[in-house]
Amino acid sequence: MSATSSSFPALDTLVARAARPGAPRIEPVELGGRRYWIKRPEVLSLRWRLQKGNPLRAFARERRIHRDLLARGAPVPPILAEDDSYIVLPDSGPSLEALLADAPPDERLRAFRAAGVALAGLHAAGLAHGRPLPRDLCWDGTQITFLDFEGASRTHSASERRQILDLVLALHGVYALSPGPTPEADALCEGYRAADRRGLWEAARKYIRRWRWINTLTRPLQRYEARYKPHRRYKELLAIPLTFARLAG
Repeated sequence: MSATSSSFPALDTLVARAARPGAPRIEPVELGGRRYWIKRPEVLSLRWRLQKGNPLRAFARERRIHRDLLARGAPVPPILAEDDSYIVLPDSGPSLEALLADAPPDERLRAFRAAGVALAGLHAAGLAHGRPLPRDLCWDGTQITFLDFEGASRTHSASERRQILDLVLALHGVYALSPGPTPEADALCEGYRAADRRGLWEAARKYIRRWRWINTLTRPLQRYEARYKPHRRYKELLAIPLTFARLAG
């Protein structure tokens, strides 16, 4: 699965860097004019281990899912090197979250529409991401790449419900970063609908209507977030009514 040092001369340097003790969980590395990323397991306190589980098992599961997606032709980055304590990937361009913050409007719309198309394509292949948030989708100017599969339970024969949740979470993630009507959310939806060959858009609309009570139940928390957390980067509560309105309206 990993490249060899003869076909990829920088690999030995990357592996040595990846194996360093005490390094950050996610680390960018610049070599030969290119950027690479090293990802390592989380280091958790006892309290968080009790809540999130064993980080080494979670990391092994994420790597396994990544390899499976690669084998099935999904748009994920190649694994350049890996072992139990790290994975090395090439850079896939800025995330949609980064684009939302500083890219020109036309480029943002192009990227988010492509993200909708890519997500529909993933679902058409019988797969699901598990948590396709804007920070987990990258755009290099021509294609979308999916990253970080911590939220996925498996990739084979993904259920329709998991694929619907992919779409809901992707849209909610955009609104959480831009709490208000946003053309990027519309572009994502347009891309998804244009590439949807399985009727999942309509299935998602029916599904979300059955859960409208969540919006009513969380309204006090939405008001609290608006009043007391106006500078929070992710406004997840304020994104709830926008997500319901866009899908169920």
